[in-house]
Amino acid sequence: MKKTITKEFHFDSSHRLDNPDLSEEENKKVFGKCNNLPSHGHTYKLFVTVSGEEENGMIINFTDLKEIVNREVIDIFDHHFINDLDCMKGKITTCEIMIEIFWKLLENSLKEKDVKLEKLKLYETATSYAEVESE
Repeated sequence: MKKTITKEFHFDSSHRLDNPDLSEEENKKVFGKCNNLPSHGHTYKLFVTVSGEEENGMIINFTDLKEIVNREVIDIFDHHFINDLDCMKGKITTCEIMIEIFWKLLENSLKEKDVKLEKLKLYETATSYAEVESE
């Protein structure tokens, strides 16, 4: 039987959807109001799901998981303009791309705790989210 645990996180960030390979007119057509200057913001919800061997009845202490996610993701993205972050330079700041970056940021730190990252779910709004799972 495989067990997982999930922890929910929140952060606020602003961004502007813009593809540098498109003209200003094409960007407005593709991204609509999300391309407006200077930017717009969201209160994001991130769900982090991990698995691993239990020790002392826990896969990982929720406090340790919180520390890792805060250090690797939340502290970097919270109350920042996402487009200016080093890890997002040259990328379109969609939910799909952000969650891929989050996976890369979290995977190694969790491995060091003998925990496997199983799934991330990132809500941009109450009704819109991206999700990625391990293969």
